[in-house]
Amino acid sequence: MGTIADLLDNLHGQQVYLDTNVFIYFLDRNPDYFEIVAPLIEAIESGAIAGCTGDAVIAETLVKPYQTGNLALVASIKVFFRSENFLSVYPHDAETFDLAAQLKAKYNQKFIDALHYATAIKAGCKAIITNDSGIRDSEEMEVILLSKLLKQP
Repeated sequence: MGTIADLLDNLHGQQVYLDTNVFIYFLDRNPDYFEIVAPLIEAIESGAIAGCTGDAVIAETLVKPYQTGNLALVASIKVFFRSENFLSVYPHDAETFDLAAQLKAKYNQKFIDALHYATAIKAGCKAIITNDSGIRDSEEMEVILLSKLLKQP
């Protein structure tokens, strides 16, 4: 796939959907993926790329802090998603759920993955950026796996 710089050049001026793991890697400063997701978040903040996500991503990002009882982190994550002007957060309406059901039936993927996919389609995204190999390229959407951007030894 190339480097993160190649990806950012390719996506310049485009709208992309960010899956949950992008935010978890960024917020946790994941040692393997932070150097990939941080420039992506910066490109969105600068307006070079239009970033979007769905309400389900926020909910998924909150699961671990709720499990561990880290309410300060819960509050911080909510502020991150709601106060950052760089990111469009899309709700999942009945039409999006219906499209997700169609995509699940067509591609036999997990429903949550189909919901992300449907939300990205409804938002007019060029691509989904994820590290979930269950979300695959199709005629509707390009899928960019973060693992393919890791530096090879």
